[in-house]
Amino acid sequence: MANIAYLTLNGQFQGLISAGCSSVESIGNKAQIAHIDQIVILGLAHGITRNQNVNHQLLTIRKPIDKSSPLLGKAITENEVLTCDFDFYRTNRAGINELYYKMKLSNARLSSVQFNMAHTITDSAGQPEETISFIYETINWEHCIAGTSAFSIWDERLF
Repeated sequence: MANIAYLTLNGQFQGLISAGCSSVESIGNKAQIAHIDQIVILGLAHGITRNQNVNHQLLTIRKPIDKSSPLLGKAITENEVLTCDFDFYRTNRAGINELYYKMKLSNARLSSVQFNMAHTITDSAGQPEETISFIYETINWEHCIAGTSAFSIWDERLF
């Protein structure tokens, strides 16, 4: 089984954008009551490269259409400053989900918001999703179980 990830998203103007995003009203029968104020992450991609200088790339997520979707449209329109806290869970030896990894974006902004709907004939089980890309000032990584952490600053191409 794939690991599970959630996003707590705070906006400078809108406050807790992820409030109620994992509720029944927001995502229906896929509700995650233990993570009610977090956004379910279906996929995440991010990279940092280096030739001479560090080159941060967009952090991109896939998420279901949920309560935050209209608010993300507002956030990109208004260039709202965001704080993004990603929590990653894995199944431990006892078969229980444990928080094992965290990533945090500080002074982030949305770079792209895309609505994606599966082809209704060739992918009849597909659900509407969004692809969201972030730029940020600082990224922090923490391995909660192993006790390691680090950070990096994206200062040359920001905004």
